[in-house]
Amino acid sequence: MHKIILFFLFTSFSMFLVTSCSDSPTDLGSDLLNPDLIGVVTFDSQKDSAFQSSFSFKKVIPLGGASRILIGKADNLTANALFVFTFIISDSLKQLVRNDSLNVLSAKVELTPEYVFGDSNATFDYTVHKINSSWVSSTFTADSFQSSGFSYEPLDLSSNKVESDSLYSFSIDANLVKDWLRNQVDTSLAQNDGIVILPTAATNKIVGFVAFNPEISNDTKVKAVVQRVGTTRQDTLTAFVLSDVHVIIGENTVTPDRMIIQAGVVSNSYLYFDLSKIPDKAVINYAKLSVELDSVNSKFGSGFTNSLQAFLVTNSDSLKVDENTSESLFRNGKKYEGNLSAFVRYWLNQKDNQGIIIKAGNEFAGVEKFVLKGSSYPVYEERPKLEIVYTVRK
Repeated sequence: MHKIILFFLFTSFSMFLVTSCSDSPTDLGSDLLNPDLIGVVTFDSQKDSAFQSSFSFKKVIPLGGASRILIGKADNLTANALFVFTFIISDSLKQLVRNDSLNVLSAKVELTPEYVFGDSNATFDYTVHKINSSWVSSTFTADSFQSSGFSYEPLDLSSNKVESDSLYSFSIDANLVKDWLRNQVDTSLAQNDGIVILPTAATNKIVGFVAFNPEISNDTKVKAVVQRVGTTRQDTLTAFVLSDVHVIIGENTVTPDRMIIQAGVVSNSYLYFDLSKIPDKAVINYAKLSVELDSVNSKFGSGFTNSLQAFLVTNSDSLKVDENTSESLFRNGKKYEGNLSAFVRYWLNQKDNQGIIIKAGNEFAGVEKFVLKGSSYPVYEERPKLEIVYTVRK
């Protein structure tokens, strides 16, 4: 019995020791180690006056595959959405379409809202246009949208707009939808490059809608009422999203003493710390990065991902990162904090410290703007801070 109790106490003490030395960026537990063999040292980029630098930059990325499709205008940003729809129809109906024996009486597009950026009560309006050029959601970007190779008809094909907390809808030109059916039956009969939805100048919020998702029932769809020529029979056909993407035009700038990380646009920030004061043979126990939020200039939507992602830079000239190596920074009061132990070990072991890139926790499903206090922020104590606990042999 005594051996069991002693074993339990020894195990508990060992677990406490390991946790104290590795889970917190302090020198807690250093006095429990043999002072003749090793020493635990804490590096603090602020207290040790380590050099650091930061800046922000814009990187255009394709937003296809996002869980939301954004439409609207807010905070110097414009969100435009593109859709291609496809019907599920029987062989008999396909034959009617081939014979031009099926008329489209009316068609309605339905979108389910789940996100708002800006004042939820602000004006929201849009126009809908036929796209005249082909596009691929996996590669289509804001640059593609603004290029000469992309075009759409100037005529607004929407009417009867309805807006509620649970559903947005609008009627769309029946002849256009008939062309979609014809294209689906035989691509030589008609073209289907989809539609683009553009916010009007009066719009002052960005709304996010459920994007293509075959596993749920409230994704964007078209319901068309059709009638067979020579009969009074009417049927309702449903078209589902075949392809969708949104593009964000515009950007937000901040003063050089701050970093901006924004989803959708996309704005990222670079951050570097000089670690030359840490010995080459140091064993890194723990490293924590803290960056302080400028809450006055930051802006968030509803239901957003409240975190950041830090990526290891592999080429500081091109700002290339290792996409498979990242660490999350989570909100803690006024700061975002994260464990960068693996990054610091890599920098010291490989002698290759090229800094990190900080991105939004979710770059695709919103336009959240995280403004952080940078390396030249006037209040020294509020600049980014890297704390490292390491062990050295004396």
